[in-house]
Amino acid sequence: MTETFAQGPADFLSLEALHDMTGLEFMQKLMAGEVPSTTIAQTMNYRISRVEPGLTEVTGTPEFRHTNAFGGVHGGWYGVILDTCLTCAIITGLPRGQVQTTLEYKVNMLRAIPVGTEVVGIGRLEHLGRSTGVSRGEIRGAADGRLYAVGTATCFIMGTAQ
Repeated sequence: MTETFAQGPADFLSLEALHDMTGLEFMQKLMAGEVPSTTIAQTMNYRISRVEPGLTEVTGTPEFRHTNAFGGVHGGWYGVILDTCLTCAIITGLPRGQVQTTLEYKVNMLRAIPVGTEVVGIGRLEHLGRSTGVSRGEIRGAADGRLYAVGTATCFIMGTAQ
């Protein structure tokens, strides 16, 4: 699988192209590398690893460059993983003509992720209304299922369903 990473404004899909796909179609194309990914995925060392209606998984491994001054994985890394899987779970429920943006997300870190430990962020769509979507999720160890963090997100839904 070849991933495409956005390098500038020309590497992003137009709003018109986004409106021609359902959210699930967009997420499937993103996972397959058929539409440009974000540069933050490369920087933070994660990828979309599973997409289903109402569910998105992100697999990643924090590296030393993702640590704080005390050598622990930075809380921002947890946040990026959860924000991605939570908002992408909401995207999977969007019909053609709608897009979303994050209104808020909350992260509860339960334990430290050791540097070099592969984890899976799992986001599940809980509610999709006319103007908001809500999801919940978690970060677990890929090998042992150990729970590292939980979170929720609320997204603002824009556009008109087709």
